Amino acid sequence: MRRLRMLIVVALCAGIGYGLREYWLWRELHPATDDAYVQAHIVDIAARVSGPVVAVHVDENDYVEAGDVLFEIDPSTFAAAVDAARAAYDMAAQTTGASDAEVGVARSTLEERKVTLARAKRNLERATALNEANLIAEAEYDNAVATEAEAEAAVASAAADLRRAESQFGKRGNQNSRLRAAAAALTAAELELSFTRVVAPVSGWISNCTLREGAMVIEERAQFSIVEDRHWWVEANFKETDLTHLRPGQAAHIAMDMYPGLVLDGEVESLGAGSGAVFSLLPPENATGNWVKVTQRFPVRVAIAPRHDDPDNLRPLRVGASATVTVDVEP
Repeated sequence: MRRLRMLIVVALCAGIGYGLREYWLWRELHPATDDAYVQAHIVDIAARVSGPVVAVHVDENDYVEAGDVLFEIDPSTFAAAVDAARAAYDMAAQTTGASDAEVGVARSTLEERKVTLARAKRNLERATALNEANLIAEAEYDNAVATEAEAEAAVASAAADLRRAESQFGKRGNQNSRLRAAAAALTAAELELSFTRVVAPVSGWISNCTLREGAMVIEERAQFSIVEDRHWWVEANFKETDLTHLRPGQAAHIAMDMYPGLVLDGEVESLGAGSGAVFSLLPPENATGNWVKVTQRFPVRVAIAPRHDDPDNLRPLRVGASATVTVDVEP
């Protein structure tokens, strides 16, 4: 009987030892941590113009699609600015039209005088040939020379008038600087008017929303946030002793605390370049005082694979939710 008891004790110890060895081997190939939290991109929503809010179309925890109108700012001031800019553009267009006419007249005059000059040059060439052959009177030749010189002077004068007109009134049509400045001012005014309707830049859930009609919003000041519903990941803090075999691309399994029994597939995206303590508000100063060596933890980003287990979104992911991450590092 005593011998049997000894055998049982030995068998139990051997079984426990074997089990511990197998667990240790499995643990080496499957590092895990429960210091892990669900994360997603959080987009702050701010208006690009200031003014009183006239309509709010969302509330806390609402789901919105990218492009949905979130809230509206009183557009009256901006609409008036658009009207003023459009009137200034119309006036610039009219002025440019009149200027174009004057420049056009100067250009036509120059072309006409160039034609006259070409004709005078041809007449002078004929008169020169006839004069050399003594077939015309000297006075007639002198008249041809004078006519050509007058035509040259007329072309130079017309060219100067054209340059002066272009300098005074600028280029023609849409190339005119005054018209382009007026067009730019109109575009800016129309943009500011469009900014009175604030739309969702991404799809996701509204968070921290207290905005109500009548509130005064200041441009570029965040009013609430959207938790983006496109890319989710888990920030898993592994002990430095677990990082030996961790590599990007390895498969992972994510057990969600808030949904017992739910295990999501994931993949290691990246390993942190520094421990969490290094980037804390008050990093540790081990060079002073008593020092106790503590195993450090490093953040590992584990991307959550697209889900097909919850088509009705009855178990949505939530930022900050706790999870347990196990990585499969087997070769």
